[in-house]
Amino acid sequence: MGTLPVATSHSPVVVLVTATTPPTPLPIPPSLNSKLGARHTPVPHSTMLRKTLSALGNGGSGKGGSLGRTYEDMLAILDHMTAQKPNRSSDNIEVTRRLISSLKLQPALRKMQFVHIAGTKGKGTTAAYTASLLQSYGFKVGLFTSPHLTDIRERILVDNALIPKAQFAKYFFELASRYEELKYSESLLDRENASRSNYFRFLFLLSLYLFAEESVEVAVMEVGIGGRLDATNVIVPAATVITSLELEHMDILGDTVEKIAAEKAGIMKEGVVCYASPQKNHPETRHVLQAVSRTVGAPLVFLDDGVLPIRNWPKLAIGGAHAIEDSKLAILASRKIAGIPPVAPLDEVERTVLQTMTYPGRSHIIPMGENITLYLDGAHTVDSLESATQWFLSASEPKSGEPEPRRVLVFYTSRDPRRLLKAFMPSVRHFSKVVLPLAPSSILSHGGTTPTATSAEKELLTLTAEAWRQLYREVPCFPCGSRFEEVEDFESMVVSPASDRDDASKPVHVFVTGSFYLLSNILKLLITREDAPPMTG
Repeated sequence: MGTLPVATSHSPVVVLVTATTPPTPLPIPPSLNSKLGARHTPVPHSTMLRKTLSALGNGGSGKGGSLGRTYEDMLAILDHMTAQKPNRSSDNIEVTRRLISSLKLQPALRKMQFVHIAGTKGKGTTAAYTASLLQSYGFKVGLFTSPHLTDIRERILVDNALIPKAQFAKYFFELASRYEELKYSESLLDRENASRSNYFRFLFLLSLYLFAEESVEVAVMEVGIGGRLDATNVIVPAATVITSLELEHMDILGDTVEKIAAEKAGIMKEGVVCYASPQKNHPETRHVLQAVSRTVGAPLVFLDDGVLPIRNWPKLAIGGAHAIEDSKLAILASRKIAGIPPVAPLDEVERTVLQTMTYPGRSHIIPMGENITLYLDGAHTVDSLESATQWFLSASEPKSGEPEPRRVLVFYTSRDPRRLLKAFMPSVRHFSKVVLPLAPSSILSHGGTTPTATSAEKELLTLTAEAWRQLYREVPCFPCGSRFEEVEDFESMVVSPASDRDDASKPVHVFVTGSFYLLSNILKLLITREDAPPMTG
């Protein structure tokens, strides 16, 4: 994105560019481094989809015909679909399997090899490394991840590039039309399955359809939440990966890290090797992963010392110690697919991938004018926040002769703020103030409209501010009752001195963290800057 280097045969890096056309950056500032219901009782999404398809007429989306259905129409439908929450019932996987069959997507599953990645911290980064490495080996690679930051197409990439908007919409409406037909199927089971649609599952099914249409050879699939009951768990992978585990989504996955580990381990398959983080922060999870491995019959390889005896690991473009672990897991998984011995020395192409691959929202630095630098990381658990903060403090250390910066924390969470804010205890003295914006925890509108904050979200903001003041009285806290609407509003809030003691002439280093939705808000603001390139695709 932005000025990230373009992937070539000599420098295979993750970038989001327009596929099948000359590479064009996403609209990020140049400084950016880097349900269908049962018969006669349609529910809202089904109604909207049917009305949209009807209203668009017979423009057609078949090969050789005019599209007739625009990218903006697609975004309107997706906005409506976000109200449908992911289904965590025990038959969720079976429902997804039946939909794959009814939608005639089995060929997509048979044609491709899959790498399936679960975990708490680093699964998106690991997926990106894996996809880039596989591309460097000569495979045509699909990458399915979530969430997206500024463009829905970020979730479904081919060879680390965005699909052109018209083509992406074409694939969407082709699959949506098949989905709509299920509502009128003679099969009650088809109609019932279609009634249980949701946003994430539809996008997963769309990824399978799109990858098949694009002749993808290997697809790297990131789990949405958990693993055992996640829609992606219908695939039969050639390799699985479980990254570092922590407490997260405890209302869904369980209230202990062991329960969470059991959910993540649900992606293991008989006879399919699973590469796993050594789980140094929570070694008690190793026993859970080992137990599931034995029960399922899946070989389990922990990334312990000696497993990947490669000296002089390259300096990574993504900061933080966790990125080293993520990149090593990616080497193991991608070499498994390519048939390369795991202990073989890194070749120059692999080193280039690791040294140049960047991933938006992870250890992400954006100069913003002369005196402001943004440091963005989507960390949203205690352990990952601690790690990301250490990266920020190191990356924002002034060079010789430079003044000490004013450091500002911009933080948002939709989770328990009292627990997460403790992650800043070792480093809070380095910040001059904290800004607490309101970033709605729902999936942000694709169409650019501003979601209205609910009373519950405002109450959470108040709770976050109270928790901060109880923990860190010495650092001023500035809650904002709404999302930033203009980049100037954001800039003014972070730059203004917290007190008379602040030296307003010093450079300002802003650490934005706690939620990918917050990062999305900030990045979308930056797109509106005059120096941002236009939308393409």
